[in-house]
Amino acid sequence: MKIEYDAGTALSIMRGNPVRGWTSGKAERMAKSRLTTGDFVQIEHKPKFQIDPSWPIFTMGSCFAREVENVLMMRGLSLVTRGHGVPAEHFETWDATTGRGGGAAGGELSRGALNKYSVRSMTHELKRVLLDESYPHDGLIELAPDQWFDPHASGLRLLDRETAFANRKRLSAATATIKQARICFFTLGLTETWLDAETGLAMNAHPGPAWLARMPERFRFIDYGYEATLADMLQIIAMIREHCHPEMRFVVTVSPVPLGATFKDADVIVANSGSKSVLRAVAEELFRRFDYVDYFPSYEIVLNSPRALAFQEDQLHVARDMVSCVMSHFERSYLSGEAARSEAA
Repeated sequence: MKIEYDAGTALSIMRGNPVRGWTSGKAERMAKSRLTTGDFVQIEHKPKFQIDPSWPIFTMGSCFAREVENVLMMRGLSLVTRGHGVPAEHFETWDATTGRGGGAAGGELSRGALNKYSVRSMTHELKRVLLDESYPHDGLIELAPDQWFDPHASGLRLLDRETAFANRKRLSAATATIKQARICFFTLGLTETWLDAETGLAMNAHPGPAWLARMPERFRFIDYGYEATLADMLQIIAMIREHCHPEMRFVVTVSPVPLGATFKDADVIVANSGSKSVLRAVAEELFRRFDYVDYFPSYEIVLNSPRALAFQEDQLHVARDMVSCVMSHFERSYLSGEAARSEAA
């Protein structure tokens, strides 16, 4: 949807915008100055709406969404997926020697399996719980005798049927908490994904290069473009407002976490830029179309802060102090003055 107004309106808006200039305007408000402080970048954000701190929040998206959840819970906000997850022992990263892995200690549930990287995989998960869509074997794939892979989860190792299907119920129950929510926070992760040719379902994660090589006819790589991604997000928003709270509001952002690797014939830096650009354009279109959808610039805050501060040593995951900075900005933007004073007290 295009934005258009007459020259007088354009000039009025420009003159009233203190952060309009890259190299013009007050020195401390210029983009040039804010980008060269050596500290986390400060970006002005004017939210479309305020969030009542009593509103239950549902989050969905990439691993950055889990970081967002941690801060929301720490600040005392109501996260509907709190207490949901999969036993840490079921993750590929579980270390029986240390009793840690999967983002939690032994015996604890981890929300890491809830990571959703592509919009199409988010669509499948929501249809499962809101439209009662069913899939053969619940969408799970038996890769070897009694070794089941959940392509709609994240980070889980191959498990026996009983355990794998029990985890699938746990994950569906977590997604179903969206029915209790009043606001949804979506973090769009990437456009590259994989398709299970047998079921036609887009997978959240592939089973690994070895299994892809063994079953080349079953698994297909796909990189969803702008039109398909926008169509999926429009479907998601309409579906949620029909089957959940009819006045659900949405905060959409783009994950700053880059592609770990690309399956396209391109430098991963270039492939990542293309993927994030599609998602950012989709988020912008949703922002323009709906008064109940806002875009929050966590992507811009992270990407325009010094990389040494913004990312962990792997240059892949966002540093905790950076996440805290982003969420402090989120609180200042969306929580009422009364809520902010309460937090300060």
